[in-house]
Amino acid sequence: MNANWLLKSSTLWGALGVSGFLSLMAMLFSEGGLPELRKREADLAAARTRLLELNRRNRELLEEVQRLAAKDPELMEALARRQGYARPGETVYTFGSREK
Repeated sequence: MNANWLLKSSTLWGALGVSGFLSLMAMLFSEGGLPELRKREADLAAARTRLLELNRRNRELLEEVQRLAAKDPELMEALARRQGYARPGETVYTFGSREK
């Protein structure tokens, strides 16, 4: 058998083409193929968005902790008011929900 004869064989090239095509289809549409890749890319995008949100929230909490450590009077008053405290002489009004 001559190597030139093998390279010119249309049967060999046809078999290689069909084999390559079938391998590509199996790779793309198998259980771990293209649909799984798309799902993982979507999961990654959601995780990145969540990470950005968590980083933003962490920065906010760090700023609040720093203000608490510095005994920021405005922050102290805001925290006290959230808990229902008022200054002497002030009247606190609370409203119930409108749910029936």
